[in-house]
Amino acid sequence: MPASVCARLFAVSEAVKGDCVSDLLTIDDLLDMRQVSEAQIHPDGAPVVYTVSSAVSAFKERRGTSEIWMANRGEDARRLTASGTWASHPRWSPDGNRLGFIGRRENQSSDQFFVLDVGWGEAGSLTDCDGSVQGFRWSPDGTSVALLISDPEPEEERQRKEAGRDQIEYEQRHLFSRIWICDAQTGRLRPATGVDMQVWEFAWSADGGRIAAIVADEPYNWAWYRSRLVMIDLSSGDVSDLYVPPKGITRPAWSPDGAHIALISCTWSDQGMTGGDVLLLDSTSGAVVNITAGQARSYTAVEWDPSGDGLIATAVEDAQSTLGRLDTDGTWHARWKGHASISYYHDSIFSLDRTGRHAALVRTDAGHPADVWTVDLVAGGSSTDAGWAQHTVTNPQLAGKKLFNLETHYWRSFDGASIHGLLMQPDLQGDSDPPPMVVLIHGGPTGVTTADYPNSRSMGWAYLLASQGYAVLMPNPRGSMGFGTAFAEANIGDMGGGDLADILAGVDYCVANGLADPDRLGVGGWSYGGYLTSWVVTQTPRFKAAVAGATITNWTSFHGASTIPHFDAAFCLSDPFNSDGIYTFRSPIYSIRRVTTPVLHLHGEEDPICPTGQAHEMWRALKELGVESQLVIYPREGHGPREREHVRDVLERVTGWFTRLV
Repeated sequence: MPASVCARLFAVSEAVKGDCVSDLLTIDDLLDMRQVSEAQIHPDGAPVVYTVSSAVSAFKERRGTSEIWMANRGEDARRLTASGTWASHPRWSPDGNRLGFIGRRENQSSDQFFVLDVGWGEAGSLTDCDGSVQGFRWSPDGTSVALLISDPEPEEERQRKEAGRDQIEYEQRHLFSRIWICDAQTGRLRPATGVDMQVWEFAWSADGGRIAAIVADEPYNWAWYRSRLVMIDLSSGDVSDLYVPPKGITRPAWSPDGAHIALISCTWSDQGMTGGDVLLLDSTSGAVVNITAGQARSYTAVEWDPSGDGLIATAVEDAQSTLGRLDTDGTWHARWKGHASISYYHDSIFSLDRTGRHAALVRTDAGHPADVWTVDLVAGGSSTDAGWAQHTVTNPQLAGKKLFNLETHYWRSFDGASIHGLLMQPDLQGDSDPPPMVVLIHGGPTGVTTADYPNSRSMGWAYLLASQGYAVLMPNPRGSMGFGTAFAEANIGDMGGGDLADILAGVDYCVANGLADPDRLGVGGWSYGGYLTSWVVTQTPRFKAAVAGATITNWTSFHGASTIPHFDAAFCLSDPFNSDGIYTFRSPIYSIRRVTTPVLHLHGEEDPICPTGQAHEMWRALKELGVESQLVIYPREGHGPREREHVRDVLERVTGWFTRLV
């Protein structure tokens, strides 16, 4: 694709195309937005249940509110769980007469499994276990439910801590997430197997006699990178390895005849950022066929058509969301593709009715907040709007808010590769000079930036900067998903190499085309985006300011302190203890004397993924070298801030840093 290709997205809503432009979105607007997820269509095709949650949490709370709602076309949406409480993962029973979900009441110390009858009385807790219910699947006949329950802390451990002997022994006492079978009427629990193993995901066979599960030997984040697929015989409890993959696997889906299991596979950086190829696995022999090898799209979820002769799938292709049918020979039939986002972070990306004709999902784009939609997968061919129906308007207070143009651009990198990026443009008056520009780099690296409505995360950074007159470039360099597995894996062994070159080529492209002022450039990102931010300021002085959130500055100390050392092992392909290798040469801390750019470091105090020491190392070095730098640590926060005032501070601080220095 030519480097000069540029297409304007439908980023400006109808309310702001004319003269009826209202005020800008405020930080409070971003914090008050309600998030929508997990749309579950009734087996008969209507209604749809879904989750509405807060974008942020209250002071000192680990999570915000989450409620289950129901929408039926032509009717007002109604809340099914109590306001201000926490409930999630709604799932219809196979006959559609009951709704299961995970929740917690005030008198409960852990999440439990609840059931609500179709008569819509009060939901009842079917479990009262010491461990926390983390997920579930109805059996095909609806008589039982497979629950994923975490092991509770042993009583002797609790007593030891209460006595003051609360020392932490790392990875010494394994607490697994296990599958338990729950009677759907009585709530009686029995273990699916007596084997110690960490279960990440699972799926029932159509006959209800077996479960395919993605498992690991130990219950820690790093173990996810070395998962395998096992078969559990529910009558005997026997467990057998079915597939030990060379790379990551996720989202098992069993064919109606029980002959095959579909999986998605790629080399990934994070749980949740898991788009890739589709594998078909023989459930008896374990033989595997990659049916989408070489395709330039990343599949994010698959479900079998009830007929069993194909799959319904969502994917990211060219940084656009797409939905369609995937034949078992890998032939793709797109039903819809658009500049929009279909969230791929949740357990359920889309759901099908029992005919397989209608799907429910949550959709958003640059001009519209996330809401529940259904689509007829047969009607309308590949038209972008035929057969679609919107069922909710969850954030009506945002109607008419002023938005900014979002454009998609392509440029050529150093090796001729076509690289994609989104550019949010401020309001420019006539023949004005090119605006200052901030580059925002997504995390992962196997994430992707797609057209999305402004939110309290990176797209909110972009919006607030655009409102101050800045252009914002959001590139998708090699290592991003959405362009095929080969592209997603192209930075393995080269993190901070080709991907950074792709980004800098995008900056050159914007400058050459009059889209950015070359003397007023900034750069920022979170997680892997924070790493590339810390790395790029050691490679070039062209950026006037940088914001590195949850950064990585020393790959060797990261390997030792992070809970995901198998991530850097998979992507660095090098010995972490070799001082002459990539762990040293691609660590910003060892090139720190080259830095002249002021850097703002933002970090959660309890981040297990990128420990705070990563930010401390670079901040201390810059301070001693006389380079302007600030370090801000957010108490109680993990890999990303959740508390309302912490998120507010991030948004205000990021905007203030760039507007002062760029």
